Amino acid sequence: MKGYHEYLELYAYFAVPGTPKLSRADYDTLHAEYVQLASKHPNLDRDERARLGELKAVLYRDKP
Repeated sequence: MKGYHEYLELYAYFAVPGTPKLSRADYDTLHAEYVQLASKHPNLDRDERARLGELKAVLYRDKP
């Protein structure tokens, strides 16, 4: 639960107006994907590295 609450706080501060807020279910799905990709860092291929960057932006993370 803590992760989603942190996301909501970061969303409140940093979201560009009009950016939709993730539901808890969407957050959990994206967070699981983020954890899976981050565990492979730095052995990511180009596509995985790009996806990790996308997830970091959506989840307001700055590093794996």
